[in-house]
Amino acid sequence: MSTNAAQPSRTRVRESNTPTPEKLRSDSPCDWQSRILFVDDNVRSIGGHYLELASLLAEGASELGYGAVLTSHRSFGSVVARHTDDPRLSMFQVDSRFTVRRMENWSLGIDGPSRCKRDLTGRPVGSSPERLRQKIADWFCRPGRRPSRMIEQWSDQFYASLVDFRPRRGDVVVVNTAGDFQMLALARAMKRFESHKTFQRCQIHAVFHFAVYEGRPDWRSIQFGDQVNASVAAIRNSGGHRIQIHATTEPLRNQLRRVGISATAIDYPTRPRAVPPKTRETPVKVLLAGLPRAEKGRDEIRRLLQAIEPEMLRSGRMQVSLQCDPRRWQRVIPKSLQDVYHTAVSGIGDDETAGNLALEIKLGNLSSDDYHRWLDTADIGLFLYDAKRYVARCSGVLLEMLIRGSAVIVPEGCWLADQVRLAETHPEGGKIGWVYRSIDELPSLMRQATDEIAEVRESCKRYAARITRRHSGTQSLLAMGVRDLRETTVERAA
Repeated sequence: MSTNAAQPSRTRVRESNTPTPEKLRSDSPCDWQSRILFVDDNVRSIGGHYLELASLLAEGASELGYGAVLTSHRSFGSVVARHTDDPRLSMFQVDSRFTVRRMENWSLGIDGPSRCKRDLTGRPVGSSPERLRQKIADWFCRPGRRPSRMIEQWSDQFYASLVDFRPRRGDVVVVNTAGDFQMLALARAMKRFESHKTFQRCQIHAVFHFAVYEGRPDWRSIQFGDQVNASVAAIRNSGGHRIQIHATTEPLRNQLRRVGISATAIDYPTRPRAVPPKTRETPVKVLLAGLPRAEKGRDEIRRLLQAIEPEMLRSGRMQVSLQCDPRRWQRVIPKSLQDVYHTAVSGIGDDETAGNLALEIKLGNLSSDDYHRWLDTADIGLFLYDAKRYVARCSGVLLEMLIRGSAVIVPEGCWLADQVRLAETHPEGGKIGWVYRSIDELPSLMRQATDEIAEVRESCKRYAARITRRHSGTQSLLAMGVRDLRETTVERAA
């Protein structure tokens, strides 16, 4: 992806909570340049997909002619200072601001526990019994995690960031990771911002990633829609601001539509990657990316390794590569393979030893460079994901595998399986992986995959070119409706 457009020469970090408009204005990339303010309270470390998404969108902004500012979690400021050599951080100014994060933890969608709608202060509204139950549940939370407190803090901190940003004509605000609960805080901040008559009305884009419901809409998901629509109406009524909702998959757009929310579908961006051709045919490396989590099959790994150990792992036919928490590795490694685990851990950094073991182990979180170099080595990406959680949810890891030309094994009944089947019917695709209905099918399916991998690899390489074209920060922003300033420049020149 080209990044030749004007951009900041260095990363600047602000950690103050006090609005200081003059400072951020003087620090802006160019006084004349339109800017995009990217907002994500989840960006707090150098690893993970929150920063990756922010940097890819910032690269897209640069490609389209915008300067970029990222409002992140406050702790990200010290992280930036320690990783000045990370090229992703040169794409934006950093306004290290938020003290709260994971606003989806109070969602009415499948990722949150809320039982009724809330107003812009976070107070429960609706029928008396549910409202009372929710008030009691809120009261039992520790003070800093109570919904009203989280909304107040997020709202105040975003408001301060927006005042510092000083939006002017042509500027855009993008909320990278939005949800129904966060929309309340956003609406509260925009109502307060209405008093700043000297600033331009804002063009806001809110990007939704997480599924609203499993199966079909229920009473909670209907309230989800009502809560989002009330927030959208409040934002539009606060001085004429414009806001658009976007979903990162077509199934999620359909879920939002079914609960009354108007949204557009955009493709989730991923990073282009040129991977050297594989020089070894065996063992076939099957890679599980990311630290084991419940929704990503943490509790299935141990059983699967036991099932494939004699025929696939001990025989040298296959190697499984995965990340482990060094404090909890026993929960995913069966006793029969603990000798291999210890050998793999003691040989980390020795590529020759690692390549001949049944297991390859990566401990803890990886730096961005280490993570991407690790993914480069995969023959097959294995996804033990909960299909119900990913029925409408995009997987950034799947795209990272596909853009490398790696084959994949994915669960039936979710967005990941849709992508495998889509590739089979596409002129640039073909068979790029295998779909399983239950964990019990995996041993036989993995045997089949090792037999077919050489053939499948060719169609994976072809399909990678399509993923590269479609899934970029530039394409995501264009799909949102963000203007391409390069066209404006050409028109003026003509």
